[in-house]
Amino acid sequence: MVLRWFLLLPIVLGGFLVAGTLGSLATAAVGAWHLPGAGFSAALVVVILAYVAAPAVKLQTAFCMLILGGGIAWWLLEPSFYPESYRDRGAYLPTHLPLVATYLGGLLGLCAVLVDHRRRRAAH
Repeated sequence: MVLRWFLLLPIVLGGFLVAGTLGSLATAAVGAWHLPGAGFSAALVVVILAYVAAPAVKLQTAFCMLILGGGIAWWLLEPSFYPESYRDRGAYLPTHLPLVATYLGGLLGLCAVLVDHRRRRAAH
């Protein structure tokens, strides 16, 4: 069981990198600013992977990852500024959009694991 706890970190970090990259590419492909999409995707996947990969206390692990990830997101994303491509729409103005999108992704991930957790408890 100790090994599974040690494997949790690389699993979550790998998911963070892959989901963040794919989220960034997807939002850029539709012509939107890539940073909010990357944050949303990364937070969603981190919370879900923490729940799936944790060997025990799965819900608590997902919640801890949400809180820890929220702090790291605040540190990385604040302050954020609209990109130069926004020109007349507010280029270089401060915004909280990437942080809010990241928090929403994490909360959606927590809602998804809560649904799964309740379903599993009801099945027992």
